[in-house]
Amino acid sequence: MAKPNRRVALFDLEGKVAVVTGASRGIGRAIARGFAAAGARVVLTSRSIEAARNAADAILEEGGTALACAMEAGVADDLAGLVDATLERFGALDVLVNNAAVLRPHRIDRVGEEELDELYRVNVKSPVMLAKLALPHLEGGGVVINLTALAGHAPMEGLGAYAASKAALLNWTRTMAREWGARGVRVNALTPGPVATDMILPADPARREAFLAEMGARTLLGRIARPEEMVGPALFLASDASSFMTGQTLVVDGGMLA
Repeated sequence: MAKPNRRVALFDLEGKVAVVTGASRGIGRAIARGFAAAGARVVLTSRSIEAARNAADAILEEGGTALACAMEAGVADDLAGLVDATLERFGALDVLVNNAAVLRPHRIDRVGEEELDELYRVNVKSPVMLAKLALPHLEGGGVVINLTALAGHAPMEGLGAYAASKAALLNWTRTMAREWGARGVRVNALTPGPVATDMILPADPARREAFLAEMGARTLLGRIARPEEMVGPALFLASDASSFMTGQTLVVDGGMLA
């Protein structure tokens, strides 16, 4: 009988239950699909249940196991309902990926109070409160992965409020890791560089082409990433491959911060 490939087993999520927020498109959708391929039963959230179901159906068609849930980030009832639905369907919660976010690019003098409140509600309050709700079920080996952003490390003009919200999430990640390590929960952050998603790509074809060229030139690899290129790093953080890693940030940016 052939020996098991221990290197592959390190990245195995067989039998695990993973919740991925903001999973109807872009990075979240790619991570959810990648986790399902690694054996996880995946719960995908979106503000639109139709969008979440579309992403879940794609996983089901590939032979995976998935559940779609509607969730408005920062709404307490929706966060609690997500945890309840996960436990009701799968009886466990092993991995939480806090990916849902809003961008709202503006210079500081144009940022309104309502917009600022939304950024902190969705990008900070929601992942913190969802992790808190998940904590009792993650104890003894669970994992939290918070998706952050390069702007949280190096503030960028026109992204002040967004950058501040992501910097706050980086700090929360380290605090969670410190407080929850003794309870057997690992908490890390994943910081993607520029990724070709609807969130950042201009709709106009000409502007999109110029944007891709400009952002690609800022990386050492001369291009921006595909959403699928965030799957490997997320799988590393979710699996036993990173079993002695917590309170850290994995930056996958094509060398932009080098």
